[in-house]
Amino acid sequence: MRAALGFALTAALASSACGTATAPEKPRADAVPARSAATPGDFLSPNTEDLDGAPAYVHYTPEDMPLHVNVQLPKVAARNASREQTDAAVIDGIKAWETAIQPVLPWFALEIVRDDKDAQIQVEWKTRITGDASGWGGIGWEIIGGRLRARGHFEYATRPCAQVICQLELDELKLLVTHEFGHTLGLRHCLSCDSAMNYSFETQRRIFITETDVRTVRALYQIPNGTREDGSRMIALRAAPAQ
Repeated sequence: MRAALGFALTAALASSACGTATAPEKPRADAVPARSAATPGDFLSPNTEDLDGAPAYVHYTPEDMPLHVNVQLPKVAARNASREQTDAAVIDGIKAWETAIQPVLPWFALEIVRDDKDAQIQVEWKTRITGDASGWGGIGWEIIGGRLRARGHFEYATRPCAQVICQLELDELKLLVTHEFGHTLGLRHCLSCDSAMNYSFETQRRIFITETDVRTVRALYQIPNGTREDGSRMIALRAAPAQ
């Protein structure tokens, strides 16, 4: 059995399920929320939806390591940069998460690959991104062999509009990539804290990965994978055949 949800976009969760879902079971008497709303210091929130639309948490696990990240070489470089320098900035933005996360989750590792459509995270360069954004990213999931597997995907444009003035500088591109890759790791937006996930063109202060981001990743990855917000397992896991 294989079930999949669409990726959670930067702006909102968007999902489309394939496969057959069983009817939701009644909440267990011993079910506890996966998350205490009173926990301070991070901005953790559900990052996907179950087959019935209920909020849930998915993430990568030690068994997924190293995470293969398939990076496509951009066809249009950043402003005043070569394609190779642009590609290096994209990879730097991605690998910055590994450097930041490993001190608290030593098993977390990334491996950059090329032309690997089976990699857990896909990074695509686009001539244009639909809408007025320079990129989007998200995390999805599928059930393979009765086990939940997270999948990430993000797209970015080095020139988000037709005018040359829109062409991103290397530093702007790295900020964009850092932000969108955070979405592929399961993070949502935090518009009220110092965080890479606070990045937007309306944000006065644009920053890279902070302790708040790392704290949130750690909190997410401590929740059992495939847990609904109410503490029960996702329907797709309950419906999966026993291994």
